[in-house]
Amino acid sequence: MTHTPHFMSALGGGTIAYGTVVEFLFSGMSVDRRFTQTQKPYAADDLETMSEARRYQAHIFGLVRPHVGSRVLEVGCGIGTMTRKLLDVAQQVTCIEPNLDCAARAREKLGAHPRFAIRISHLEECDPDELRQQRFDTVVCVNVLEHIEDDVRALRLFRDVVANMGGQVLIFVPAVQALYGPHDAALGHHRRYSKRTLTRAFDAAGLDVVTMRYTNPIGLLGWIYNLYLTGNTEHTTSQVRLFERFVAPWALPLERLAAPPIGLSLFAVGRARLHAA
Repeated sequence: MTHTPHFMSALGGGTIAYGTVVEFLFSGMSVDRRFTQTQKPYAADDLETMSEARRYQAHIFGLVRPHVGSRVLEVGCGIGTMTRKLLDVAQQVTCIEPNLDCAARAREKLGAHPRFAIRISHLEECDPDELRQQRFDTVVCVNVLEHIEDDVRALRLFRDVVANMGGQVLIFVPAVQALYGPHDAALGHHRRYSKRTLTRAFDAAGLDVVTMRYTNPIGLLGWIYNLYLTGNTEHTTSQVRLFERFVAPWALPLERLAAPPIGLSLFAVGRARLHAA
């Protein structure tokens, strides 16, 4: 799924700091997993719950699909939900996943696939030169960037990986920072995004925005319900099934007619800027 403790980045000798390995209480009795997320089996369990939202997962892939090239680096593949779909359209998919529980489940599901490879490591443990030599033309990062404390440094690495191939960086993140709360911290999120803040991060990383749009406005109501009414800080199977059965069949297709002005998530595509600093 995502990333935590800090290791030295091979780019410029700095660090992509995901903090120290500390878990503490956030807003009463809610658990804060921002700095321990790769060590916990909860991540794999949560992703298994979300994988049951098949219409929603297909919707996300529908946003990603037009921009996928032939050689894909998926950063934070989790249990392989998106990976399986990427393998249907790409020649090679290489994944980076630091959570041992997630990686084990991804390998169990996809390990025998001839065009699939997975590295169990943090992003900054990888050699950037070796990644560039793999000639990736697409970086896919779905619900991962919000888990990285220094998101701009991560985006710079993504840019460098695809720059020589004229490739693209595909990012899917939670939106509306005003909704940030205990649920986010429990899921390991450092932030939520708006078009303005994600554009600013892209610009600082040397990425030009190709497209950017909000998605899943109805999902905002469910998030607000959990944030202010139930206090629930975990995705529940009952809520996922409710959305999948009664909301997704009509709400998600409407987005094909008109992009919503706001949504629970934000999807963006970036391309490496020539002569980026």
